[in-house]
Amino acid sequence: MSSRIGYLALRAGLSLKSSPRHRKILADVKSPDAASEALLRRILAENADTAFGKAHGFARITAAEQYREAVPVQTYESLRDLIERQELTGEPCLTAEQPVFYNRTSGTVAAPKDIPITKPGLASIQELQQLTAYVMARKTSMLTGKVFSITGAAIEGTMPGGAPFGSASGLLNASQGRLIRRRYVLPAEISDIADNDARYLLTGMLGAADRSVTCLATANPSTLVRLMDVINQNADLVIEAVAKGRPPADLDVGQMNTDTLLQPQPERANELEQRRNAAGRLTFADLWPGLSGVLTWTGGSCGVAVANLRPLLTVDCPVYELGYLASEVTGTVNLDPHRTACVPTLGNAFFEFAPSEEWEAATPDVKQGTNLLSLEQLEEGRDYYVIVTTTSGLYRYDMSDIVRVTGSLRGTPTLAFVQKGKGITSITGEKLHEGQVINAVTSVMGQRGLAPEFFIMLADVERAGYLLYLEAAADQSRLLLASDMARQIDEHLADLNIEYKSKRASQRLNQLAIKRVVPGTGDAFRHQRVADGQRDVQFKFVHLQYSHECPFDFEERVPSTEDLV
Repeated sequence: MSSRIGYLALRAGLSLKSSPRHRKILADVKSPDAASEALLRRILAENADTAFGKAHGFARITAAEQYREAVPVQTYESLRDLIERQELTGEPCLTAEQPVFYNRTSGTVAAPKDIPITKPGLASIQELQQLTAYVMARKTSMLTGKVFSITGAAIEGTMPGGAPFGSASGLLNASQGRLIRRRYVLPAEISDIADNDARYLLTGMLGAADRSVTCLATANPSTLVRLMDVINQNADLVIEAVAKGRPPADLDVGQMNTDTLLQPQPERANELEQRRNAAGRLTFADLWPGLSGVLTWTGGSCGVAVANLRPLLTVDCPVYELGYLASEVTGTVNLDPHRTACVPTLGNAFFEFAPSEEWEAATPDVKQGTNLLSLEQLEEGRDYYVIVTTTSGLYRYDMSDIVRVTGSLRGTPTLAFVQKGKGITSITGEKLHEGQVINAVTSVMGQRGLAPEFFIMLADVERAGYLLYLEAAADQSRLLLASDMARQIDEHLADLNIEYKSKRASQRLNQLAIKRVVPGTGDAFRHQRVADGQRDVQFKFVHLQYSHECPFDFEERVPSTEDLV
């Protein structure tokens, strides 16, 4: 009875907070371009007196076409100096209002990207999270029981000027109201545990102890697959913790107090032991037979992880799309989880789009973006690069993301994330850049006195790792298989990319593997691409791409006795 009352109170609270936002977005989707331009005018007016606003004449811009002509497409590196100057000095460089938080993610160089978020921007993210919860409560039974939600660390450190950086989703998770917080299995502090193995193990223990979970939520499904692996690898410890009501004393949880997290449950432990013995391993279906749904990413490379996740669930447990979310922007909100109607967040960002084929073929001068498309100009079934303008200071920002138009809702295109753009790959959220690969390979080989004739790194989604094909001069060929070269390149990539380091540390991403290819492989690859239609004079080697998109069979160029290292 108390659980039912708590659920009704939660629905009432969500309705009070989010039903006006829900009605507003349903009204806006009828005329998405009008709603988008209204937001753009507000952003420009509020930030007209910033350094960026003055330099680009925000005060004189009244329409999207003028905005495109006045402001070139930006990247993080083109904005980095202004972001860092405003954080350090408080000058209004990009936004009139000072950012209060920075979402940290990997960048194209070793230095991470710190994405600014103002107080209104943070409030907008929170409203969209609450809107998602409101939709799920209305259209599914996911929130009838406990919520098992995994987020990143709220605060990982502070910027030179004193502002905190970390994960905005973790920050908002930690600041939720008591009504919602009481329904969460995991305490917010668990995401701050530095030791990956300890964090996963304690997470698994708390999940195993609570049979009443109906909602499983996290951005990346590979996190859930990894969690169940940890539970099964440490099943005796997990079951013992449930029975005794306490985690192992030597578990490295940092400063976190674990004294009151668990209560002794010998009967629950016995149930888990019997289920483990019957099948040889535990699944989420064993832990939570009443699980009503999983909320996570399902598109792009995450589809492989979802396929690995499904056997761990009950047969009828649905997996719902979380939406297009990035460190820079909450791009879509799923207004109908059953048909996956993810619409752009019209009150949160101004969106522009470029057809993927045209954008990838364009020269830098063409990419100034004056010919980008609005929402109402998109075509169902086509792929587009996304450019956003946010309320927190990103102007015409190239996300390097490709989305696909999957349908429409009341006149607004519904969007699905496809993959990172050309020169960037992401198997499980690491967002690896071609420049980082070039840096790592050439640096490590240079330290050994080696020089590659040709190399390409392929992101193997099925293997959840990267495969590096290397060609060197004939007299250096055998040296490529030194047993520690793969490890050194792997570590160098981790130094250059904080997300890669995190995914490797949590074992969601497997270690890099190397294969030597015979001399002449690079030339053969070039000849095939030219034969397939690329202009010879414009041909450039791409050193990073997805294995399923690579048209050349590098395995045929690997000596028959070659092994992975």
